Amino acid sequence: MAIDIFNPQISVLSYDLSGKTLLVYGTNRVGKTKQLTRLPKPYYLAFEAGINAIAGVPFLNMRKWSDFVSFVKQASNDKNREMFKERFQTIILDEASIMGRLCSEFVCDKHGVDSIREGNKGYGLWKEYSDEFEKWITLLTSMGLTVAFIAHEGTRDFKDENGEEYTKIYPAGDKRVIDPICNLVDIIAYAAVNGVDDAGNEIKSSLFMTNTRKYHAGSRFDYLTGHLPEFTAESLQEAIKEAIRLQEEAEGIQAVDYSTQAQTHTVIEKTYEELRDEIKTIAEAMFNNEQGEKYKRIVEEHLGKGKGVQDTDSTQRQLLELILVDLDDYRP
Repeated sequence: MAIDIFNPQISVLSYDLSGKTLLVYGTNRVGKTKQLTRLPKPYYLAFEAGINAIAGVPFLNMRKWSDFVSFVKQASNDKNREMFKERFQTIILDEASIMGRLCSEFVCDKHGVDSIREGNKGYGLWKEYSDEFEKWITLLTSMGLTVAFIAHEGTRDFKDENGEEYTKIYPAGDKRVIDPICNLVDIIAYAAVNGVDDAGNEIKSSLFMTNTRKYHAGSRFDYLTGHLPEFTAESLQEAIKEAIRLQEEAEGIQAVDYSTQAQTHTVIEKTYEELRDEIKTIAEAMFNNEQGEKYKRIVEEHLGKGKGVQDTDSTQRQLLELILVDLDDYRP
């Protein structure tokens, strides 16, 4: 069977930053790029010129959406994935609103229109735009890397429980780009300016990670501090480790390294050929037991009248998996 409901995987926590995702946003010159490129083994995707004053960071210019798609395809394919992950751990994507603009331009070019609004005979290409964006960021964040999105600071209007409107600081950009990122990441952090000291020296920015009426932030880690007085790569890493340590202490769990955590999410899929062979074995047993008509009805329910497994191809693995679920009671 494709899944076994009586043998679930058990989730675990990892101290390692690998596999964790975050969005850091704020106004200009608050150290977003500088600090995130100091995380372990960085690789910077430059949708804007954010590292002109930072040396020694591997980077690629992302001038068009196809550059990003090409990067994700090459980094995630079976031939390159493990070698890539040995060399790099942190992918920094700078900046979210520009990613959205390039994605929008790509979808418009693909459909031969000047704007998303004009496509689909005037109904718009909003779904195509959203699907295209989410497809590639989801694939990137599923690789077990640390993925850090950077966004500028904007605002968004909300209503409270009494229906009163208020405005809060929010990552800037098209909601079809910002909302999927916010839904995807483990940590949303707002980097705030602290000004200068009495001598005129800049005070390092602070990082806020608890959602408030004033600014949008939050975390999936229940014990993560809501405030880092000084935002540095080191303070962020230590805060995450401390949050997991506190969870261990409070809940009696044991954190593991990322390779162990990754194994709990590994699913071994049967090949198309294996599925066909398994169905064939059950089919032979059913015909021998004079249940051939029942077998045909089950198969046709998934493939259509008059169709058999021999009419399928490797793109229809999911249909074969569901046929196997329905044939499970007839295994020899």
